[in-house]
Amino acid sequence: MKHLLLLTLISLGVYASDITWFNTYAEGSKTAINGHKPMLVFMQKPGCGSCEYMKENVFTDTDIIAYLNEHYISIALNIQDNDAPKNLQVNMTPVFYFLNSDGSQAQERLVGGKTAPFFLKLLKQAKAVAH
Repeated sequence: MKHLLLLTLISLGVYASDITWFNTYAEGSKTAINGHKPMLVFMQKPGCGSCEYMKENVFTDTDIIAYLNEHYISIALNIQDNDAPKNLQVNMTPVFYFLNSDGSQAQERLVGGKTAPFFLKLLKQAKAVAH
């Protein structure tokens, strides 16, 4: 019984340490509207080195995880197959859109991989101007 409890706690700890990502724009934007939260849209593709850098080094940072989960609806989309509006479609990766809950732009889009401290600063700036 103790082992089961320990395994459950470990599983919850691992799960709680992940960013909650939506894999469709429709679902993420609906949640953003209902929750009155801004959106971070992460446009990526397989084989993108900077995308992998962000996943491995930035989106694993505990400050980034906590900030995104509390203040944003996070959406990760493959540029080759997604349901994002036409104005968000891109040919390069990674691209990050900071959007208001209604889908309008809160801050200029960001292109390329960034460090965790720099990315957190941008998230906070975009949140400050979001409506």
